[in-house]
Amino acid sequence: MASVRKSPTRKGTIRWQAIWNEPGPGGRTRQRTKNFTRQSEARDHAARMAQEVERRGVGDPQRHSVERFLKRWLTTLEARGEHSPTTITSYRRNIGIACRHIGHVALERLSPDDLDGLYTTLLQSGGVSRRADGEARPLNPRTVLHVHRVLHKAFEQARKWRLIGENPCRDATAPKPGNSPVKAFEEDEVDRLLAIAASDRETYAIVITLLITGLRRSELLGLAWDAVDLEHGTVTIKRVVLDVDRAPVLRETGKSENSQRTIAIPPLLVDLLRVQKAHCLEAALLWGKGYRRQPMFVFARPDGEPHNPMGMTYRLRLLMRRAKVTGHSPTHAWRHTCGTHLAKVVDTKTIQARLGHASPTTTLTFYVHPTEERDQAAGEHLAKLVKGPTGSA
Repeated sequence: MASVRKSPTRKGTIRWQAIWNEPGPGGRTRQRTKNFTRQSEARDHAARMAQEVERRGVGDPQRHSVERFLKRWLTTLEARGEHSPTTITSYRRNIGIACRHIGHVALERLSPDDLDGLYTTLLQSGGVSRRADGEARPLNPRTVLHVHRVLHKAFEQARKWRLIGENPCRDATAPKPGNSPVKAFEEDEVDRLLAIAASDRETYAIVITLLITGLRRSELLGLAWDAVDLEHGTVTIKRVVLDVDRAPVLRETGKSENSQRTIAIPPLLVDLLRVQKAHCLEAALLWGKGYRRQPMFVFARPDGEPHNPMGMTYRLRLLMRRAKVTGHSPTHAWRHTCGTHLAKVVDTKTIQARLGHASPTTTLTFYVHPTEERDQAAGEHLAKLVKGPTGSA
């Protein structure tokens, strides 16, 4: 049986409660309610829930809070082992953000209005860090969108487990962040960066490798000497080092099937890597038995272990500061620069293969950017179709 009740709020406004009964522990019946601002919405929800309970036996005898359910859901995902460590870490981070604000709410009472309020709060003051005035920093709209997507996935499972009748995220309004494409370095910026990097042998080898190969950060850190053929001038991408809870974790497979690839490298990079290999062998000899040799990473810590991904980002960010280059991603901008400059001389499919994209659409949309030079060249090429005299008499 379902009904609707009218009641005032503390602010003096009117709210409408949808009321229905659900089965509880020991065969007992429990009353459930959910608040709405409009009578019609409350009435429709009450009727829908009554039908759902009758048809499916929906109910939450354990009376989960949002936080308790989300932790249970995450534990289930980890136990099944179908998600990568980075995905689980991302889910845990976004769940933590949400639970700081709505973790105490009963799962069965969570409404789209609660979620809309959550997103507004996160956009205004959802960050952990503080501003100079002591107020919490706002979260980026894209971060809030990630929170929404994780909650949507989790609450959809709650619906399938019949703990709730419907997914509240379906009627919540997630933020719509604008496009924020990573920019490629300009040629003069590359010159400045390389000039500063040249003062440190390994840093110089790292940025040249990123520029010429277009590797992702994880692929750079996972590159080992058994995947580098200096005689034939090729590198094979088959491992990645991921950031899991601020620690490096080696994974023997790449991001996707297309990310496993072999690419050619020019003599310039071959020579740099020969020097780098000699230093790695020397470091292994000096360190002794404790040096990691299986696999032996191209760019590693003094003990042969892989670099921390965030440490590499900080290292390249510091390089940008010294070169007075701003407005770019410290690591990914090298990959964009690679794709953008390759577009001047090779076709999209070649760039797609070199960068390891699953689709050429990704290459065109996110990595290959138009330039004035290519636009001018396009106009000059089309002008060649014009035969005969030009201009006015």
